[in-house]
Amino acid sequence: MVRKELTERARDFNIVLDDVSITELSFGKEYTAAVEAKQVAQQEAQRAAFVVERAKQERQQKIVQAEGEAEAAKMISFTEIIINFFSWLMKTSSRKRYNYSWDYKSFVSLQLLSTSILHN
Repeated sequence: MVRKELTERARDFNIVLDDVSITELSFGKEYTAAVEAKQVAQQEAQRAAFVVERAKQERQQKIVQAEGEAEAAKMISFTEIIINFFSWLMKTSSRKRYNYSWDYKSFVSLQLLSTSILHN
């Protein structure tokens, strides 16, 4: 299109153009400003997407941390119950009022109980 127009215009002055090469091209201020504004908007959108993704990851990290802390608190609480139970058992056994004999089956039953409590 540019070549055709230049060739026709040059013909009016008896000039024959074999080839046309554009070496410098500039756009209007409005067009340049619009292109720059578009680039800035794209960068801001990418930055916003990054901030959202980082917030999601931080939220997930907090959830995992809270779940771990809750599990640890549950285990500590259960451990305290077992310790208190064995302390009571030792005191009552030493008074000879109760005679408990703990065998392997009793110990396994206690382990099964503790496992079911911890996982529920």
